[in-house]
Amino acid sequence: MTLDKGKAKSSTIDRRKVVIGTAWSIPAIAIAAATPAVAASLPPVVVTPGTGTVISNWKGDHHYGSFEEDLDQRAYDFPVTVKDANGNPVVGATVTVTVSGQNGDGDVLGIYAYPAPDNGGPESDQSRSVTVVTGADGVALFAVSTQNLASSERPSTATMTVTVTYNGTTTVSVISVVLTESD
Repeated sequence: MTLDKGKAKSSTIDRRKVVIGTAWSIPAIAIAAATPAVAASLPPVVVTPGTGTVISNWKGDHHYGSFEEDLDQRAYDFPVTVKDANGNPVVGATVTVTVSGQNGDGDVLGIYAYPAPDNGGPESDQSRSVTVVTGADGVALFAVSTQNLASSERPSTATMTVTVTYNGTTTVSVISVVLTESD
């Protein structure tokens, strides 16, 4: 007597299963191709001067405006440069500079969109924040006034916070200013 083993199983894959598998894999490939790559996202901007910068060569008593002929009293120019990751200028970035820091006479710094006025300085005309948009060269130009410092007020320190917004991305740089002398 022989045993009936039933139908012999084929070692090949049924073509119906191949068609079903293909039908499921095509939409998965299409979905993966439609997803944007991480590399396509906007790169961060590079801001100069950057976080950690210390300005120690400025002196007090520079509050006579950007056009003062006496360099020992003229307000300081403060350009902020914004570039993309490839080093190209970023046009139309919003740059806000906020200053803080006080001593016995009041505010140590005043910040202005260039040019600075001849206004008696930060101790008499406080200007703690200003916003400028970068031009074709990627630069937003500011001017900084410093107050006159008595010897008992030296050194005086201040902080400049530079906030750059471009295409919905914000970059913040914190800069220290140390005034050790007055002109």
